[in-house]
Amino acid sequence: MKFKQIFQTQNLTTGTIWKKLIIFAIPIFISSLLGNAFSLVNSLVLKTTVGGDAVTAINVTGSISSLLFNFAYGCTSGFAVLISNKFGANDKLGIKKIYAHSLVISLIIGVFISILGISLLNVLLDILNVADKFYSDAYNYFLIILIGFIFMVLSNLLGNLLRALGDSFFPLCVSLITTLLNIGLAFLFSGVIKLSTRGVAIATISSNLINVIITLIYLHKKHSYLNLKFNDFKLEKDETIDLLKMGIPLGLQWSILFIGSFIQSSQVNKFGVVLDSNNIETSMASKAATCYSNIEGYLTMPLSTMSNALLSFVGQNYGAKEYDRIKKGIKDTFLIDVVIAIICLIIGLPLIKYVPYIFLPENEVNESIIYYCSMYLYAVIPSLILQGTLQLSRSTLQGIKKPLIPFLSGIGELCARAFVCFLLPIMINKTNPLSNESYLGLCFSTPLAWLISVIIMGGSVIYFVYSKKSIFKKSK
Repeated sequence: MKFKQIFQTQNLTTGTIWKKLIIFAIPIFISSLLGNAFSLVNSLVLKTTVGGDAVTAINVTGSISSLLFNFAYGCTSGFAVLISNKFGANDKLGIKKIYAHSLVISLIIGVFISILGISLLNVLLDILNVADKFYSDAYNYFLIILIGFIFMVLSNLLGNLLRALGDSFFPLCVSLITTLLNIGLAFLFSGVIKLSTRGVAIATISSNLINVIITLIYLHKKHSYLNLKFNDFKLEKDETIDLLKMGIPLGLQWSILFIGSFIQSSQVNKFGVVLDSNNIETSMASKAATCYSNIEGYLTMPLSTMSNALLSFVGQNYGAKEYDRIKKGIKDTFLIDVVIAIICLIIGLPLIKYVPYIFLPENEVNESIIYYCSMYLYAVIPSLILQGTLQLSRSTLQGIKKPLIPFLSGIGELCARAFVCFLLPIMINKTNPLSNESYLGLCFSTPLAWLISVIIMGGSVIYFVYSKKSIFKKSK
């Protein structure tokens, strides 16, 4: 593997498959690290400038941001599939049409989500059982995020489109620039100007705006055929329907997934409630979730990276009708995922008890927080191969234009997570469903949800790709 290949645009329809996937995935992984650094930087800056309570305040909104942002993410990833199909078929006019339509539809989605989120913000925070101690900071943070939400949608769309065109390196460059900018602005607004959680929200939105500007300029310089005129933004029926058919089911699927996380967060916040020195209720489990949710994101990131690489790979090869390459790409990705899961298991398990000290001031860490954090991670880390397999299956189904299956899988995962969250703690301890042993039952909602998704989507991949009734045979 030549190092310089990492910096080049990749045509994923030719070459050694596993090498192509890894070369294409490396910039995506680093970009994901930098993207995830946005929330980590916000947490660390607030930990330094304000304190652990401010960190918890922005993290308790995580399930809301996931619910809204991942609807937009699902839609834009669906749009990018059509771009990759057109790229594999070498249809530049088709790429331009999908690109223009994607921009318009993404703007509409972003504005809609902003209005809906702002209107329901108080209701959502109440459903999450956010403690009074964190309520004001959580509200102020997420209100600003919602106001600038359109920039987050567009930055995500443009990054997905570039990767669909085989370019995973430039999104990495933009991520590096905007992450450094986010660090500086977060310290300025929260540390110097003393805007607390509002400061890191302003920093995040500003960084996403810069991301959009830089990426738009690059797209139009690098791919001259994407230079758009006013008439190109007029929505046409066929392209609009195709985009909505791909994007909306995937958006709903991602939202359904995070409704499950929303339910889980709501239940977690009921555990370990104590009165602080000011006689205000604080959930130790909620503080623990601030810690383990970040670590879970980093542990699953290599698996998500391979999934993203596979999505572009399948999309391009489906457009080029290179069906045998798709089959081999799925196999190679699964083997890579197995290696990743084993490495995470070896490295992650010994470090579990130290995780709370990364995200909270040492004087705020206690035995309860260590327990709640550790039990969740002990349940999740050995189950990471399930996460890798479901993401692999999801990307395959998206790439071959079967978005309805991931949507149905999302419903199954939601039901599984809700079942465990509401019933298992009571089944373990009817007398005290908020006991430590009941919390351990709650921790298994995530692995069980992953298992349900693997059964639905993995079975669908076998049927559509490998069975005697494979859609590839019908397409020939």
